[in-house]
Amino acid sequence: MRVATATFVTPTDERLRFIRQMGVTDIILWGTTFRSPRNPGGGAVSFKELVALRNQAEAHGLRVFAVETLPIQSYDKLIFGEEGREQQLQHYIETIRNTGRAGIPVLGYNWMPQGVWRTTLSAPLRGGASSTGFAYAEAENAPLIRGRRFTEEECWDNYAWFLERVLPVAEDEGVTLAAHPNDPPVESIGGVPCLLRSRANFDKALSIRPSKNHGLCFCLGNWTEMGEDIFDAIRHYGKQDKLIYVHFQAVRGRVPRFHETFVDEADYDAWALIRAFDEAGFKGVMIPGHVPEMEGDEPWRTKESIENTPYYHPMGGYRGRAYTVGYLRGLLHALNGKPSHD
Repeated sequence: MRVATATFVTPTDERLRFIRQMGVTDIILWGTTFRSPRNPGGGAVSFKELVALRNQAEAHGLRVFAVETLPIQSYDKLIFGEEGREQQLQHYIETIRNTGRAGIPVLGYNWMPQGVWRTTLSAPLRGGASSTGFAYAEAENAPLIRGRRFTEEECWDNYAWFLERVLPVAEDEGVTLAAHPNDPPVESIGGVPCLLRSRANFDKALSIRPSKNHGLCFCLGNWTEMGEDIFDAIRHYGKQDKLIYVHFQAVRGRVPRFHETFVDEADYDAWALIRAFDEAGFKGVMIPGHVPEMEGDEPWRTKESIENTPYYHPMGGYRGRAYTVGYLRGLLHALNGKPSHD
């Protein structure tokens, strides 16, 4: 196990230096980075750009572990089975190929056209810090996001159609696809079912086309919100070698109402989770995910990345992220009995 961070934006040398100075060894390139004026239609992420970013990271002593969260216009027609999905499929397949050939082993994805939903961006935390929160009562009557209500059956059919076509490519290219839960993991929002909202549904997703190249981006925040037994889930998916990487996100509460918080104030015991991942044989990376906004902080996301996302979620800043990285590295030090000097 080791600590990583997600970039959320096209990484600058300054940011990469900061990441390495925190003791981090790996980064995850946020896919929405690639939604820009040069790629407005959600086409494939280019091999050339991936190689350039990988080389830039390596120049600062960092590995690129994954690309995660492609922009929604890269796969919305795939989700809804709409005209144009064949073209999106070809772009997605090309992205998988380019990811593997650029030497990046993982492509993290989600299946949530609603995006990350929150009903407050200023839930109060200790000392005047703030975080995001969600109350389903304020979102359950949201307008239809695609003009009608979709059934679970048709959404599962579209998801199966996608997996049956992309997983053979991932296997050929040596890329592992890692599925992120719906955030929040509620039954539906805006007329669209949230498929990846429970352990039973994740088991169903992994069984559609069994593959060693398909696993989980295990977001602790979302698994807490589900109300599932996280420790049992870690054992369950660890035995199957399906724990690809972890979002060490912290929340209080569960569906239908929760808010994010500091990693040391979560409903889970972070130390017990670190030991559980170790016992499950987990060898991947963990990232802070969303973190609180702290006094005097500078946003981790930039104006460009916010404009390139169809919804706004603050995700915290430099200080909250550094605090969480230091906390996780301390836990790993305690686990291993010595500090990491990667």
